[in-house]
Amino acid sequence: MKVYSDDHIERWSEVYVQRRVKRFHITLDQFLAQPEQMLARVDRFESAERGAPEPVEHHRERRAGFQLRQRGELLIQKLWHGSRRRNRADAPLPSRR
Repeated sequence: MKVYSDDHIERWSEVYVQRRVKRFHITLDQFLAQPEQMLARVDRFESAERGAPEPVEHHRERRAGFQLRQRGELLIQKLWHGSRRRNRADAPLPSRR
């Protein structure tokens, strides 16, 4: 275990308690060894807990996404149920006998 000065211990132990670092399973010894890096890690954990804000989607992007979903659903229906209009391309080829 490394020996730290009293000022270092007092300063960073207060930060450890105020920021509630223990809830992220970081011990005081780990925190005192590299306080800035541990605070950066805590910030990342906290931002992951809050979640990133949803990006605002432009109405054109929403419309394009909707149209793509509709097209995909239509293609799936055709694949499973066949085309609604029977044309010559769908008809079987006549026998050549």
